[in-house]
Amino acid sequence: MNPAPPSRLIAILAFVGFFAVGGGWAIAMPWDGGPDEQAHITRAAGVVGGDVAAPPEYLTVPGFSRPLPGTHQTVPSGVLRKSPACFAFKPEQPASCLDETASAPRPHAPADGFSATGRYHPTYHAVVGWPLRLWPDDTGLLLARLLSAALSAAFLAAATYSVLAWSRRPFLLAGLLVAATPIALHLTGVINPNGLEISAAIAMWTALIPLVLGDGPVDRRLLVLAGVAAAVVTWTRPSGPLAVALALAVLVGTAGRARVARLARDRGARLFALVVAVAGLTSGIWTLAMKATELVPVPGGAGLGPADALRVVAVERTYFYLKSMVGQFGWLDFNMPGAFYAVWFAAAGFLLVAALTAGTRGDRLRLLLAVAGAFALPLEMDILGAESDGMVAQGRYILPAAVGAALLAAYTIDERGLLTRPFAPSVTRWLAAAVLPAHLVGLAYTMIRYQHGLRPDVPTLNPLTGEWHPPLGSATALLTATAGLVALGTMIWLCTRATRETAVLPPRRTPTAAL
Repeated sequence: MNPAPPSRLIAILAFVGFFAVGGGWAIAMPWDGGPDEQAHITRAAGVVGGDVAAPPEYLTVPGFSRPLPGTHQTVPSGVLRKSPACFAFKPEQPASCLDETASAPRPHAPADGFSATGRYHPTYHAVVGWPLRLWPDDTGLLLARLLSAALSAAFLAAATYSVLAWSRRPFLLAGLLVAATPIALHLTGVINPNGLEISAAIAMWTALIPLVLGDGPVDRRLLVLAGVAAAVVTWTRPSGPLAVALALAVLVGTAGRARVARLARDRGARLFALVVAVAGLTSGIWTLAMKATELVPVPGGAGLGPADALRVVAVERTYFYLKSMVGQFGWLDFNMPGAFYAVWFAAAGFLLVAALTAGTRGDRLRLLLAVAGAFALPLEMDILGAESDGMVAQGRYILPAAVGAALLAAYTIDERGLLTRPFAPSVTRWLAAAVLPAHLVGLAYTMIRYQHGLRPDVPTLNPLTGEWHPPLGSATALLTATAGLVALGTMIWLCTRATRETAVLPPRRTPTAAL
């Protein structure tokens, strides 16, 4: 039997791997190349400069049905570029058009900027905004992106460590691989709190699932990870408290009376509940005071009533949600090749179908509640809010809740003993072999879009050439991400090598176990 690798080595490989993949995206993307990035750049520089809670304001912009909600921020003039970006919604236009606004004559001079995300909670922006304030140029943006990638990588590494050292359910690692989709890691490498929200949500679910559903002692280490991750999710975006509430409702509501009673008697669990309640309350107060849930209207679907919006969602939008949960990068103005999505759908579908097949009635209910709850918020946004705001929901908004479904499915497969020696390690390896290369494909194809433009008359598959290149070079971005994926692959190989000759832990509940 192969000895188990040191958990610290696994955690280091996980951090280096996730950080390097996010770093590849950070190097490769042009200014404002990520979702709403310019708005978050302005917000981050403003928060570090003292504009933490600027009064809510509105900006009238031609072409929009109503004024845009946001705030004004005092920032260095160097961080204000043409926004939206000159290539936005023009997939044939490379990022070379940004050269005309690449620098300001006095980059440190104070300037007034409007941010549509200026009402967001300041926590994330206060951490990543320092480089933008000190170096209001491409250097500051790269450092801020790398800092953002490091924060997310820390949570993903903590989740990996908890799976191997604390949870006693190693197949959760397969669920983590599927939950960390290419768009999730793309978001970790740009200035957008959504990436940290998704990464912290993965850590939260990874800790909560064995903590709440297990039948052993209450593990203080899992409580600490769950509490820190839940607080970060709550204080990252306005929808964060809903993602935390969904996780707790699904898990605690289906854990069974005996387990809930044991948690209620535990002092650490009560402290965790207090932390989550305080974080949720303060986040809610901020959201209400700053009117942070007011949305920027979009043309698509605007004016549709709920009945018509429901038909559009059923016929068209559902597939868009699924694709954008996997990878629609930048300004959502281009699709990846169909095989890219098929690989991820197959991996996620395998986990869900296997869990529904092997699970008890309670397992199935829990899993279906997680899926339904994850889609509830975007459906509400697009069906009830279409008339005033248009259809604004995206798959990345779903992920902080949907990652729980992938992790729950993996936990159920492990708990019910569906995969025994040596199949569980082999399945994890095959899943890794399928999904890890997709991250590199997504990065390379997005680089082609920004460097060449996706023009049918001039097709190209070379991400090393084009009219525009990242300041550190295209090869640097690809090599950085490749090194990260090699680190993650090595981590998976070491973990599965140690367990290949041992049986998965036997089920701790009978097939007829009730809720």
